[in-house]
Amino acid sequence: MTGVSESNGLPIGGFAREVLDGLPTLVVVLRPDGRIVEINRTAARLIGRQREELLGTLAWEAVQGPAIGEDARTLFFQRLPHGPFPARYDRLLVSPDGSKRMIRWFGEAIRDENGALRHVVATGQDITETLRATRAEAEQLRLLQTLIDTIPAPIFYKNARGIYLGCNRAFEEMVGKGRLEIVGRTVREVVAPPCAARFEEADQALFRQPGVQTYEARIRFADGSDRDVVFYKATWESVDGMPFGLVGVILDITARKEAERALGEAHAELEARVAARTAELEATKEAAEVADRAKGAFLNIASHELRTPLTSLRLALQRAERELRAGVPVRLGTLERMDRHVRRLVRLSAELLEASRLERGTLELRCAEEEIGALLRTVIEDFQVMAPDRAIFLRLPEQRVAATVDGERLAQAIANLIDNALKYSAPHEPVGVALRTEGDEAVIEVADRGPGIPPEESERLFAPYFRLGSAANLPGLGLGLTIARQIVERHGGTIAYEAPAEGGSRFVVRLPLRRG
Repeated sequence: MTGVSESNGLPIGGFAREVLDGLPTLVVVLRPDGRIVEINRTAARLIGRQREELLGTLAWEAVQGPAIGEDARTLFFQRLPHGPFPARYDRLLVSPDGSKRMIRWFGEAIRDENGALRHVVATGQDITETLRATRAEAEQLRLLQTLIDTIPAPIFYKNARGIYLGCNRAFEEMVGKGRLEIVGRTVREVVAPPCAARFEEADQALFRQPGVQTYEARIRFADGSDRDVVFYKATWESVDGMPFGLVGVILDITARKEAERALGEAHAELEARVAARTAELEATKEAAEVADRAKGAFLNIASHELRTPLTSLRLALQRAERELRAGVPVRLGTLERMDRHVRRLVRLSAELLEASRLERGTLELRCAEEEIGALLRTVIEDFQVMAPDRAIFLRLPEQRVAATVDGERLAQAIANLIDNALKYSAPHEPVGVALRTEGDEAVIEVADRGPGIPPEESERLFAPYFRLGSAANLPGLGLGLTIARQIVERHGGTIAYEAPAEGGSRFVVRLPLRRG
């Protein structure tokens, strides 16, 4: 192939021309005045014109497409001959088929032996697909970060060198540092030294034996509270099968641990009481048989009531472990179920301990002046949060009713009465709470429209562990009314059951009154 004159193009031909035209990169050679003296086939095809008609034209007139963030008079090809070199600029080009392509141009100078500029070589690379892939990856990363930020359990992930690559908002709150203070640092730079050494050792053990690692620890959160937690960690591999890093989830099991301790205390208390009661009844065979029946019935109820949430909690923990082993984030619903079962265990344990303290006379009252109407309103609001579908009506007198009471204990007694009313009435039936004064007493009534209580059972309502014959399938230990009566009597008041003529049940609490 013969060469061409420099007025129309550079003397490039033969093998060099074939190589130039075969390049996937755009190549444009300019004179110092900006006119094209050489262009390869890839560039001409993308511009949509023949090579011959492009030679000798000004580059900014030949290459069409909007500028990115600059005025048209300062386009890349206009200022390219003036340097500085090397130069780089991203420009959007419109192909003949109407598609828009993002081109990354690089400019370099060719000078003669005196240093004078002879030509400028501009090479362009189509980065359209690369930009799209980068945007898609960024969107996926944003989605992942948003997802893990919604999980209330602290989550973190590190590379194989133990450097944090990311975390969620709960982890930031746990350590008391922002994400920028965590990412790129090791555990020794993020956590206090005693814990950091232990966690670092556990990480290294996991990397030596890749897989899943679970262990419990007691750590101090940024708010100063000491919490019992369980770590669930797992390694993940790179494309070549080498350990790339680890991901960890931290579950707060403080409530569960407290429940276990309370259960242990309650169990010891229960065993002591049963043993004492059994010793008293061993005087006669009949008394011993009564004790055995009472012990068996109560232990059966207590075992069932305590085992049910424990079994459900264990199943939820196993499900969380399976999800973590599968590399799937623990579902929020699973964590909420675990929390619900733990709360139930804490409530049952607290009920056992409260009954024990009341019976032994070790419960102290901390009395102060309380507005009884406000106290009742708070108790009902708590129930409406836990059972929003149940209707609880409150009727208060116009005047303020005050009494010297232990507000927390009295609220517990009234809550037991309301819980009893909700339990023994249909879901669609309302429960009524009323406050009035009679002489020097404040009178609180809790009424429901349930089936009522048979006369033969009403005399034993306030006995410990007594449950109605109709309560076989209802939760509870049979201690609620016993606790309520003893709290009221400790305040110098009385509590009684009434059977309204219209049906249902009504409990009436009378307390010494001091008007405010």
